Amino acid sequence: MATAGYRGGAGASAGRMGEAARAAERAAQHRRAKVLLPLLAAAAAVVGWAVASVGNWQLGLAAAAVVAGLGIRRLYRRAHNSWSLGAAGEVRTARLLAPLVRRGHAVVVHDRAIPGSRANLDHVVVTATAGVVYVDTKTWTSDRSRLTVQGGTLRYGRYDQTRALQTVQWEADQAARALGVPVRALVAVHGAKVPAPRGRLDLGTVTVVEAKRLRGLLRSLPPQPGWDSARMATVGQLADRKLPPAS
Repeated sequence: MATAGYRGGAGASAGRMGEAARAAERAAQHRRAKVLLPLLAAAAAVVGWAVASVGNWQLGLAAAAVVAGLGIRRLYRRAHNSWSLGAAGEVRTARLLAPLVRRGHAVVVHDRAIPGSRANLDHVVVTATAGVVYVDTKTWTSDRSRLTVQGGTLRYGRYDQTRALQTVQWEADQAARALGVPVRALVAVHGAKVPAPRGRLDLGTVTVVEAKRLRGLLRSLPPQPGWDSARMATVGQLADRKLPPAS
């Protein structure tokens, strides 16, 4: 049963998508290189000859090497890969949850498929007292954007996150349908500061919290009737069966 922290496959599906995107990017770079490298070599030779003509051959060679190096670096520059960034965030969330598993306070399954859908669940946390919580990881690390709340609407930079939060609630509802128990929706944010006291913000039925405060929030949830260690284990096993690993 995949329950122990990030070893349970957290971020696996996003990681595979990131690897596929990187492979496609690298293939495109190789195709461009077949056309551009001869031009770059010619440009480096011209610059080197020009510098050597007014200086010496060592300076010309150095200038040619600099032009070639800068050109190759730009040609193979790695683009922003949101899938890989998201996978890394899911792994960090799993590591934050792992102590709860080790201490017997929770059972966690990571990166699970939603039956009948192409969507996946980042982390389903079954606690011994508060029931089931669905944790969606968001990695928002842009230096030029921050989280704000305007008229009850969460924004990251200029982007409205209403639909993203609705999706998180829908995912929690699908987990509840599969498990036959209520599931609370929660978003763990890496990078950005949540603009609320204690880094926690309740927006409708979804709670947004800074990832570093995630464990504390889970421990502070009010106990729900009928939950204990035995039921936690039973529902955790059910989650492992009903929610297969995402492909």
